[in-house]
Amino acid sequence: MELPKPKFRRESLWPCLLAVTITWCSGHPASLPEADGLPVDKIGHFGLYGALATAIIRLPALARWPWLGMWWALPLASLYGLGDEFRQSLTGGVRTCDWHDWLADTIGAIVAVSLYIRLPWYRRLMETPVIRRRKATDEVASNKEQVPGGQQPSSK
Repeated sequence: MELPKPKFRRESLWPCLLAVTITWCSGHPASLPEADGLPVDKIGHFGLYGALATAIIRLPALARWPWLGMWWALPLASLYGLGDEFRQSLTGGVRTCDWHDWLADTIGAIVAVSLYIRLPWYRRLMETPVIRRRKATDEVASNKEQVPGGQQPSSK
């Protein structure tokens, strides 16, 4: 008996790629713009881990059950932030561990997942493709527009 071949889902790559990017960037010294009293670092943590939690809750295996997805996305994003802060403590002075960063990570994940679950317009916005694929009917219509008079040339 042959087992079915698992289907590759592109959506599954996004949380992994974002996590790898966060890990890679957090191993280098940060160069942040100067902002009087504005915690630019915390805003970055808030946004990045909100995006990570949203990418997790959008996984095809969790998309059918958003509340279950929430219970996966929040702990995974928060624990990943905690692990990243611990890893930064091992960088030898290049980066430092800050529990405020981890708190911003967790709050960003909570806000992003809450918006995704509670607000249908926000969920639709997140699900809107950036690049739309052309449908077969669009291709046929565009071919008709290329021929003068909208008629197809005869194939004699």
